[in-house]
Amino acid sequence: MTDIFDRIKKDHDAARALVDEIEATTDKAGKQREALFETFKIELWTHNKVEEATFYARLESKGEEDESLEAKNEHHMLNSLIEELDTMPKDNVEWGQKFHALAELLSHHMDEEEEEFFELGRKEFSESEAEKLGEQFDTRKKAVKPALAPVVG
Repeated sequence: MTDIFDRIKKDHDAARALVDEIEATTDKAGKQREALFETFKIELWTHNKVEEATFYARLESKGEEDESLEAKNEHHMLNSLIEELDTMPKDNVEWGQKFHALAELLSHHMDEEEEEFFELGRKEFSESEAEKLGEQFDTRKKAVKPALAPVVG
């Protein structure tokens, strides 16, 4: 069974791969950037919401409000950049530079989670709690992701 730490790490690895793919595009690849960014945006929004409702909510219930608030604030900054990038044309230098800034913030955030917050969670959660949170993460992600996807048709 996959615990919450493995589950979050799996999403982080997928996000890192998408970031690399997007950063490898050029300004002339606006349509490719658009498609990759749409996937990235939905994946990251879904991950952040579900992570807050599972991992960080559980940390808060164990008295770790400060750490949880720090992570949620970083999610908010990431979401703000995503919303700004979403409205910009994808075929120019400015978009690429702003995406790179987002990528750096995201990298810092994921590294901090994996190094600091996971350590804190491993101290606070029993193995069975961590596994149950992993299950809850998967269940909620299956519900949230379709709700965030654009309605087409």
